[in-house]
Amino acid sequence: MKFESRRSGFIPRSLNDSHTVSRHSVLSNCYGVLAKAASAIERCLWLFWFCTIVTNLGLAHETPHVAADSYQPPSERLIVGEGEFRFQYLPGWGSEAAAKLSLGHCHAMVVDRSGCLYLANTNPDYCIVVLDESGQLLDRWGDFAPQAHGLTLSLENGEEFLYITTNDKNGKVIKTNLGGDILMTISCPVESGLYESADDFRPSKTIVLPGGELLVLDGYGRDYVLRFSAEGKYLSAFGGDLGDGEARLDHWGPHGGGLDLSDPQNPVLILAMSDQQTLKRFTLGGKWIDRIPLPGGNPRDIAFFDDHIVIPHLGDNWPEDRNAAGFISFLDRDFDVVANLGGKNRRDDNGKLVGLQHNSHLFHHPHGIVFDQRGNLYVAQFASNGTFPLKFERIVSDH
Repeated sequence: MKFESRRSGFIPRSLNDSHTVSRHSVLSNCYGVLAKAASAIERCLWLFWFCTIVTNLGLAHETPHVAADSYQPPSERLIVGEGEFRFQYLPGWGSEAAAKLSLGHCHAMVVDRSGCLYLANTNPDYCIVVLDESGQLLDRWGDFAPQAHGLTLSLENGEEFLYITTNDKNGKVIKTNLGGDILMTISCPVESGLYESADDFRPSKTIVLPGGELLVLDGYGRDYVLRFSAEGKYLSAFGGDLGDGEARLDHWGPHGGGLDLSDPQNPVLILAMSDQQTLKRFTLGGKWIDRIPLPGGNPRDIAFFDDHIVIPHLGDNWPEDRNAAGFISFLDRDFDVVANLGGKNRRDDNGKLVGLQHNSHLFHHPHGIVFDQRGNLYVAQFASNGTFPLKFERIVSDH
């Protein structure tokens, strides 16, 4: 590494010169120069370059991981993201509501037309928590889904409804209004002939199709994608052990997903394949289209934002390292990762993505995400010490 003397102090010229030095010696040199800097300006400049060195050398990633029962979100405001996808983390959002609640695993969030946020969690007394955009508690209800996992909001004939998906044994899909009244329950489709026991049905998410039919992802059970009528009647299935080759879905696969309606005449189902570190795309009839690898990631769900696809990764190297922090990725419509929050890309010399990994401990198992009408981001986290969802305010560029 070489340094050039400038009027404002010493500035690193390159972090990638052929001369090799150890990371610890680099840090020692940084500390030394910082201590000798004669002015406050030089100290500020060197502090900036020190942080750059730490990030580029990956030392932030080497910080020991925090166990789930010890995690606490950052207490200071942070700017995170890249390029046009930059957000300001708002510490303490919802702190008054959080003091009134005891949250279990936080799995999913949706927002209704009025801007109210709905959080699915595993508290046995209230599986749904309702908040406004400032984090104030509006309501809590639902002692009927202690393993609430998936949460989907659907607009049907001008009225909004929720589909709560539970991933316990003999799981359920429960349709409610926004006040928590149960309108319909879907149980294991034993008539399909696919299940030896109803306990094998452990669905993770429900996707509502145009016209009202439902796709239920059996992500913790037999890995089928099950199609039901709007009234809850079983119609068909694909994935799991059905079909051949890529048409099949491996276990710990179809955890979350979303419906791509960019071509309304040809909707496409995008599945977040969790431990398989991939996305898979299918037609609504179950025909496999393609497979998008996300090496090192663990995609848990799909959200859409400004013509981009947004994915929360539960943690890199999961499940081998269950304390890995996790991160969030933004993909363009060619499925190239163009930005990360709390993570970074690793590419080969040809620009091919060869790895994803966290580069901070901002998150701890991000599991479900939602954007409000202003483009602000809310993150629900699994196994994160019962922490409240995190809010990130969108930074809008002037350019």
